[in-house]
Amino acid sequence: MIPGMKLLDRYIANEFWQPLLFGIGIVTGVWFGAEQLKTIFNLVMRSGVPLQTALTILGLHLPEVIVMTIPIGVLLGTLLVFNRLSGDSEIIALRTTGVSFYRIMVAPLMFGLMTSLASFCVNEFIVPNASVTSKKLEFYAMYHAALPSGQANFTYMERKKDLTLDRVFYVGYYSGRDLADIIILDFTRPKMTQIIMANNGKFLNGEWLLNKGRTYVLDPTSDLARIVKFETLKIPGLNKVQKTLDTGIIAPKEMNMFQLGQHLENLKAGNSLPNDLLVRYYQKVAQPLACLIVALAGAPLGLMARRSRSNLGLIYSAVVVFLYYVLQSTSGAMGDAGRIPPMLAAWLPNICIGTLGMIILYFKAK
Repeated sequence: MIPGMKLLDRYIANEFWQPLLFGIGIVTGVWFGAEQLKTIFNLVMRSGVPLQTALTILGLHLPEVIVMTIPIGVLLGTLLVFNRLSGDSEIIALRTTGVSFYRIMVAPLMFGLMTSLASFCVNEFIVPNASVTSKKLEFYAMYHAALPSGQANFTYMERKKDLTLDRVFYVGYYSGRDLADIIILDFTRPKMTQIIMANNGKFLNGEWLLNKGRTYVLDPTSDLARIVKFETLKIPGLNKVQKTLDTGIIAPKEMNMFQLGQHLENLKAGNSLPNDLLVRYYQKVAQPLACLIVALAGAPLGLMARRSRSNLGLIYSAVVVFLYYVLQSTSGAMGDAGRIPPMLAAWLPNICIGTLGMIILYFKAK
């Protein structure tokens, strides 16, 4: 009995690959046509970038797009496969031999797990490196110079545990250990605000050494302000700010889950953790796992199409894909704005589509 069941799993699983690759290819092509090709044409026509370099940049953007389109390919694959199995009465034949519907679902479950793992690996190990390389190559192709390693317009808010502001740090430009155009707002003194401004400075041994600046001490109960010029000023205990400044140069898609987690820990230490980065962090797992969710949802949806209406499979697939990305956009925006918890914002599309699939699966298994 067991060898037969293993053969059944292999038979159903082998049916998935062709529609999977077809779905990924079609959606990736459409996505590229809408998002990437315009950028590539601008590089070639306006900036004079060689076609070979432009195609290389296009290829480096491909892994990021594939991660987004794999769930669509999985949904299309499971839906079309089970639509065909139902249309050819193979599902009925299996049920009459005593094979439960839940046992038939083992194959799409395995397929969803495999594609989820593949999507996670691409997103963790390929997308960050490809994104950084494409950004450097694009900058070099346009300006014939290496991408600057510094960061401009950095702002860091240091808060107490009750989230009231302690200090606000602004750096106009940062590169290596050099700082420029520094402004620090200090609210730690009761009933008094201190503003520190400096033209430049350096980070040395956990301290900021500021040069040629002024300190303004403002008292809200008085119209007078005390102004002190300084040639050098040391501000100790800024390791947390510096770590955030070092890692803040990199965008979330250019970091893997561990690196983004370290960056969030640095921000959390200063009670300045933003919701949008938390949503991106939880999406590092939720997005690849969408492959498993849509595989379990696509199989019972495929059985809903009648043999005389095989095109219903494509319609169901389009509806589910539209619903998934609408949920992803709206829940992500709500999570960024703090309307819902960041974890819920990342997982809400999977929860909704998974629940829909489980309900249909329950009724189909009866």
